[in-house]
Amino acid sequence: MSSEPPGGSGGEMSFGYITRRFRFCASHRYWVSDWSEERNQAVFGSRISKYGHGHNYTMDVTLKGEVNPVTGMVINLSEVKQIIGTVVNRFDHAFLNVDLPYFSKMQPTAENLSRIFWRLIEPGLPAGVFLHRVRLYTTESVFAEYFGDGAEAVFSKRFVFSATHRLHSDGLTDEKNREVYGKCNNEHGHGHNYEVIVSVKKPIDAVTGMTLPLKELERIVRDFLKTELQGKRLDMEVAYFRDKPATSENLIHFIRQGLEEKISAFLYRIKLKETNNNFFETGELFDEQ
Repeated sequence: MSSEPPGGSGGEMSFGYITRRFRFCASHRYWVSDWSEERNQAVFGSRISKYGHGHNYTMDVTLKGEVNPVTGMVINLSEVKQIIGTVVNRFDHAFLNVDLPYFSKMQPTAENLSRIFWRLIEPGLPAGVFLHRVRLYTTESVFAEYFGDGAEAVFSKRFVFSATHRLHSDGLTDEKNREVYGKCNNEHGHGHNYEVIVSVKKPIDAVTGMTLPLKELERIVRDFLKTELQGKRLDMEVAYFRDKPATSENLIHFIRQGLEEKISAFLYRIKLKETNNNFFETGELFDEQ
């Protein structure tokens, strides 16, 4: 991992972060040769086909460093495109397991890919420019992040559930409730298609190449959402909201509380999207690009 650049923790105006997005197409498969087909199937599901499956990958690379007082840049984006684009081109239109040497002994998961990209990009950066994060999307709903923290990576999945609620506080008068919550105080309630991004952070497993198997994360989160929230009137049907307003601030705390019972040791971040304009977070900030 690169050492922290000067001014990195002091919040000085001359220090900045920049992010450049890259895209590439590739195929891969998951398969542990020491396992039976049944065990591979249980862990990786349909992703074990010898013919592979593919993704339109999106990768956001965030760099950090001091802003040059003459150019006004951390680094020229044309230079970023050239340095990182050369690396990305090795992966474009490749069958990762076969065409690239990095995956002869490791699974080409999003977690391992993000770590490999870090290792390949970092040596090519000019002095004074440092990697901050590699974020790799395999789909719009699944992505991994690597921050140079040894074997640790962050893995995230987006989920959707529908629910209704009314914003009302027993600690306020009816008049004050209408003043504070406006239309959201409608006694009949209103609803949303909520989106929740659940992120876990833990060491990448040396065998599976995953922080937490996607199937396991999906099972844990979907079971919780289906049991506790899906299709419910939050302020009327969820006990947690009997003595508190069913705001998204309280809702995200309820979700975190419920998931911590299953994955408390490595639950890293939760982001809740109520509408296209309203987002709520707990844990490390998501800072979506």
